Amino acid sequence: MSQNKINENINWSNLLISKEKVGLQEYLEFYKNRITQESERLFVTDFLFPLLGEDNIKYVVPQYPFLDSEGRTRRIDFVLWKGDKKLALEVNGETYHAEGVIAKEMYDDNLNRQNEILSAGYFLLRFSYSQLQHPLWRKQVSDSIRRLIYRNIPELLSESLVKPNHLQQVTLQELDLRRSFGWKKGIVVLPTGTGKTFLAAFDTKNTTGKILFIVHRLDILSQSKDAFEKIYPKQTLGLLTGDVKENTNARILFASKDTLRNPDILYQYKASEFDYIIVDEVHHGQAQSYQIILDYFRPNFFMLGLTATPDRMDRKDIFELFNYQKVFEYTLNEAIENGFLVPYIYYGLKDNIDYSLIRYKGNKYNVNDLDKALIINERNEQILKEYLEKGQGFKAVGFCASVKHAEAMAKFFNANGIPSYAITSETTNRNELIKQFRDNKFTVAFTVDLFNEGVDFPDLRVLLFLRPTESKTVFIQQLGRGLRLCGGKDNVTILDFISNYQKANKIREYLSNGKEEQINHQTGRIEKFVYEYSPKCEVHFDAEVEQILDAQDKEDREIVKEDLIAAYYDLAETLGHKPTQKEINEQGEFKVARYLTIFGSWVKFLREIGEFTEASYHFPQGLHLGHILFILKTLLDGRLTGTHLDDKYIRIRGNLDEGRIGAFQRQTKYKLQGLMELGLIVDDRKIGANARYNLRLTPMGKDIAEALIPLFKIIDLTFKDKSRGEPSWEMTAQPSVFNEKLSDFIKQNQIEGKLITKIFLTMHAVGLLLNYLYRVERKATIAKRSVYQNFFRTSFVANYCDQNGIEVATEIGAEHRCPFLFNILEATGIIKQERTEIIVLQFVLSSQTMQLRGKESEQEISEFINKMLNASDKLSNEEVSLLKETFGEDFMTEDYYLKTFKTIE
Repeated sequence: MSQNKINENINWSNLLISKEKVGLQEYLEFYKNRITQESERLFVTDFLFPLLGEDNIKYVVPQYPFLDSEGRTRRIDFVLWKGDKKLALEVNGETYHAEGVIAKEMYDDNLNRQNEILSAGYFLLRFSYSQLQHPLWRKQVSDSIRRLIYRNIPELLSESLVKPNHLQQVTLQELDLRRSFGWKKGIVVLPTGTGKTFLAAFDTKNTTGKILFIVHRLDILSQSKDAFEKIYPKQTLGLLTGDVKENTNARILFASKDTLRNPDILYQYKASEFDYIIVDEVHHGQAQSYQIILDYFRPNFFMLGLTATPDRMDRKDIFELFNYQKVFEYTLNEAIENGFLVPYIYYGLKDNIDYSLIRYKGNKYNVNDLDKALIINERNEQILKEYLEKGQGFKAVGFCASVKHAEAMAKFFNANGIPSYAITSETTNRNELIKQFRDNKFTVAFTVDLFNEGVDFPDLRVLLFLRPTESKTVFIQQLGRGLRLCGGKDNVTILDFISNYQKANKIREYLSNGKEEQINHQTGRIEKFVYEYSPKCEVHFDAEVEQILDAQDKEDREIVKEDLIAAYYDLAETLGHKPTQKEINEQGEFKVARYLTIFGSWVKFLREIGEFTEASYHFPQGLHLGHILFILKTLLDGRLTGTHLDDKYIRIRGNLDEGRIGAFQRQTKYKLQGLMELGLIVDDRKIGANARYNLRLTPMGKDIAEALIPLFKIIDLTFKDKSRGEPSWEMTAQPSVFNEKLSDFIKQNQIEGKLITKIFLTMHAVGLLLNYLYRVERKATIAKRSVYQNFFRTSFVANYCDQNGIEVATEIGAEHRCPFLFNILEATGIIKQERTEIIVLQFVLSSQTMQLRGKESEQEISEFINKMLNASDKLSNEEVSLLKETFGEDFMTEDYYLKTFKTIE
């Protein structure tokens, strides 16, 4: 009797099969007499149930019986049984079933039992208890089970196999936010290995329409398709390449650009065929083949561009395709430090090549000269030696200078017993070799640019940089090849062979989080830069390499942190108070631009030297223009006793009274801090901590107050009476009245109006709101609710708050802080307010709104604004690209929604 016939004679039924859903606890309780070991319970809770869910866990039968070839009844730990399909899963218990650990007879019987399971026609996977527990193995166990089910009973897989990690969740939120503003396309920049394809798959869950995933190389297709299979395990996925055309009308289609651009293929689909289109590695997007495709299709829901490296010479063209709309960007070091990529151990090794003898033109070395210099036996032996010692012979990719170089390296490694291949654009069986490398059929793959992007080998343990690194993009792409998470892998080793090639010193910047200067205390001069690397990574340079890099750094060196800090305090001593940015620019040894270049922002500089301010300085709450006018008039009159500015109500530095008086003192403090931020009254931040604060106008505040005397004579600055005689900041006139009156005054008094407008529009918070309106909302009519919900969530506003130690305002908090900013913009003619909306009327050209790169000086911005207004035809392609990327594709065209541009004089 055949084995299959014997098994058919076993009378066995699945007692849970009739149930529609089975919860985890219900399943464990039902089978409590069969699932008796902790290893089996762990297998169910952490692996089987997450994959199958409450709909399909019922198909898993523990301790399933079968007859072996000798007629004995055996049991399988777990069988996935649906219809005539059965899969076997075995879990070694707490007592490991290895030879020497258990009795020889038991070990031999276990091996025979495993063979019997296979002979009975089951697909079998077997795991140990230690694998189920170890964090480096758990993902691999889960992936193995998922692949087995997908290939044999895919309908069992749960629809929620994979869930977005934190980084993907943040990016998905940003995508939702941008779409709420009406964006139909956008670019996401995430480091290689952080799950860009999974991100796209998660985001497509927002639409029920058809999905198109476009790649520029065939070797990327299968990986992208595999990711989507995990998110859509029950969907049939289509494939469209030159050689394969499967299910081309499927809801989810994966296509190569070279096939899709063929008119005979392209026009089989309607322009609106797909709701969602993903363009992978979008930095190739301006190629003519992509242009044809993207110009044709009009996705109904969204078009997403994915890239890890947007910093190319054709940046303008990339962002132009996506309406200059960047959704989100995350750095490589952030991904490593937050656990989305594995750390690296980097070795900068001395390469005995004199690059001064190799021809260098533009940004590249001559390839023929490189081949002659690099393909030498002495160098190859050094590379092999370092690979065996530091790389320990693990799976590796070597990045070479040319096809000839890659082939020579593969030949040398093979001759020395290391199975290797060159995989280049000229390799005829490239796809087969890539598959073999993924399946660990050989150890080292030598390539030229081919693996810089797209093709992933998560189990890579070693990277060999065997050519000069000529750009940050290439360096980061190569580095990213080895950083992907993988079971059993806790880091990647990078062997970089470095000599005196151009810009070699940039490598330390690419790897570092920042740098500090090492000062010779006798001379006061900078001796070298000290780089700060991710605490999770190791970076080692040979001493000779350090000398080369330090020498190149010395040539590039500029002003350093200590110089700027010393200059700041020298000026503070001269002035007798903390300098403002204006004072730094006018009287300091260095301009503010120097501080911004090295510290990133003025605020970051102040934080580094230990200063910060309260939130109410930056985003005043409960303040409107009537309050400002009253305070200016009262201080100008000089009669404070008995007014809202009586000394008993001034409590800038705490010590508030109890009850209603204390509440009034707090409100007064917030209003005064707003005027301090505007520079209209003496700022308590600029006087000593122990000095007594005296409320008075600044010279500029006095000038403004005197200019406003005609307005003071005709405007009602009284307050509503309170029945208990307690003071209140609620004024008789509504805030809108003051907006209107001040607006009229500004229009009728040109000189005074310009001064008032400049003071208001250069306030930091106002600049942030203008940037939000112009860069994020990008339309004339904007719901106030949208601003309340999203202003403080926008990345540059959130970063500003973080830098100043300000808690990001909630929507309710924004309702208290944004109205003051609206009032300023309405009074200066920038917006018009309706009950629930604002209407943007003018574009303000200022040092804040026109800071496109984040590091320009005020002089540079002023010159750029002048160029925009008077010689726009002289703008470079990069400048036009930055403007459109920042403010939208219609900026500086007749179609732009704002026609009036206002400069701050």
